[in-house]
Amino acid sequence: MSGRLAARPGSTAWLIRHEMRLAWRSVGGKRAGVLLVVLAILSVALHVGAWTLLRQAPAGDWPPIVAYLLGGATWLFITLMLAQAIAASVLALFDRGDLDLLLSSPLPTRKVFLARGLGIAANLPVLYLFLLAPFADVGLFVGHANLLAIYPALLAISLAVTALALALTLLLVRWLGARRARSVAQVLGSLVGAAMFLVFQIPNVAGPEFTRRLIGRLMEWAQPGGPLALASPLWWPARALQGDLLPMLAIAALGAGAFWAVVGLAHRRFLDGTQESVTGSARRSLASPRTGSTRFRTGLWRTMLVKEWRLIARDPQVITQTLMQVLYMMPAMFLVVRGAGRALALVVPMVVYVASTLASNIVWLTVAAEDAPELLGTAPVPRGRLRALKVLAALLPVWLLVSPLVAWLAWRQPLDALIFVACLAGGTLSVGAAQAWYPRQGKRGDLKKRMQGHGILGVLELAVVLSWGGLAYCLGAAPAWTPLALLAAALGSGAIWFLGRARREDEA
Repeated sequence: MSGRLAARPGSTAWLIRHEMRLAWRSVGGKRAGVLLVVLAILSVALHVGAWTLLRQAPAGDWPPIVAYLLGGATWLFITLMLAQAIAASVLALFDRGDLDLLLSSPLPTRKVFLARGLGIAANLPVLYLFLLAPFADVGLFVGHANLLAIYPALLAISLAVTALALALTLLLVRWLGARRARSVAQVLGSLVGAAMFLVFQIPNVAGPEFTRRLIGRLMEWAQPGGPLALASPLWWPARALQGDLLPMLAIAALGAGAFWAVVGLAHRRFLDGTQESVTGSARRSLASPRTGSTRFRTGLWRTMLVKEWRLIARDPQVITQTLMQVLYMMPAMFLVVRGAGRALALVVPMVVYVASTLASNIVWLTVAAEDAPELLGTAPVPRGRLRALKVLAALLPVWLLVSPLVAWLAWRQPLDALIFVACLAGGTLSVGAAQAWYPRQGKRGDLKKRMQGHGILGVLELAVVLSWGGLAYCLGAAPAWTPLALLAAALGSGAIWFLGRARREDEA
């Protein structure tokens, strides 16, 4: 019986089943049983909450304010889905490493990309279905059967978003080539994910007067006939989720048509554009060096720093994390520049924490994720000096990143600038020493899970970062707690220094 129900090998259904199996493994595989129990409990709670809300909601059209809130939430979901889809496209087309095997098989390339795209589209709406499905299920029994449209509408939106993400990835491959497209696509996904956060921070950054004018303008646009009126196609995704027939048919046609067009028209161009990445047969785009044109620079400092900086600049994970942290810090920076004293007391420790965390990641890449440790080990240079240069190469970009805030504080409030520099140096140097003296070797792709199985160092590093951030806060806003915060920071950094004495003796 199971043999009859199994998909035929080589068919689209067989490939989709493989994609779903990989997705299931990514959430835990056999260990996901506990997660399923937790999700079942949460689902029951969501159904109870949906029953409470919908039982009191009137049948028919909802008030305009509710419709606008649903529309805004829908576009927020779409934005987050797009960021997730871009990341999934990069993973499926570049990082999984199995595309070369599939493309060299007798399977049609169209079928391969169709299954891969459907796998992305099937995984995108899982979280949103989990959150919205209780309203569809409960609505059937309390007079809101139209909410059953949530199921087909979310699937249609997922197809449309997947098509857009794949199209963006394909365009990047065509314009930049496969290698650069991978990095740019990851950065683009991060920017899309942070865009909505920055939009919601506009009132905090711009001030109350600008917020009042913005609300007035939005209310004008929301009048009948305006670009934000409820009849506008802008709100069709939300109306499709509510069961409006015309918007739902339009979204379904758009999603299915766009997905089919992207898969059908672009898979050949994608195959040509990614041949370099898939097969590894990269063609040289630079001319061969002429005699005497190649120069070897001398100096250990320059050689090590330039070498590490080049590797850091080529790592999309570092670029993505740096951009995300900078974007999330921007609203707080604007508050500081506007002169909000309370914001300054909160922003300085936050920047110390973020900069120290970023420094820890980059130091791990330079020290523990070294691609040729044996080669460096044979160099006629003490290992301790090489390791110190690697740490310096990781810390200098972080210090440069926060230097504008240091300069602004030095101009406006020199004492706060001194506090910031001291705590920043303490936090970044401490985590740098921790990673240098207790390196846990790994690959550059393991950056996100580098602390797994390294619990003692992880706890100590987190405590040190929080201690230096807390000291920055106490020095600026809570002087009474300064001795305690200073003691915690000194103990944490001192523990790292004391425990690293054996490593320093070996490298002397």
